[in-house]
Amino acid sequence: MRVAVGIACLLLMSAVGASEPPADPVLRIDPGMHTAPIWRVAVDARGRWLVTGSHDRTARVWDLTTGRLQRVLRPPLGSGEEGKLYAVALSPDGATVALGGWTQFNDGRPEVAPEGYAIYLFDRMTGRMLRRIEGLPDVIFGLAFSADGH
Repeated sequence: MRVAVGIACLLLMSAVGASEPPADPVLRIDPGMHTAPIWRVAVDARGRWLVTGSHDRTARVWDLTTGRLQRVLRPPLGSGEEGKLYAVALSPDGATVALGGWTQFNDGRPEVAPEGYAIYLFDRMTGRMLRRIEGLPDVIFGLAFSADGH
């Protein structure tokens, strides 16, 4: 079994003055598969890629031609429910993955009021977080891209 260090790597395009999600490294054992229920799946328009989102706080990108795991996406996570994924969408061209769920954060300090929930956009090929859309009023349970990729 491999041991992987999940570090919340963030490239944020957020509003000035907004608090940021936790960025402390978290030691995690990565068994190569989900370790909690999978809540959502998404497939690109050509049926090449499958993305699964789970309560284990990861999204996994699978190559549908081989069935192999290609990448693990790790949105920011924290204590309690923070980081559990309930929503996944894959752009029609397969380039961008949108993740949502219990994505509320309070900068790791319980005395600070949460800034709302967020949707995280990742580059499927590199696994790099592209953007955080923040300030949403509640847990995100569904996401979808339109046919033209918006």
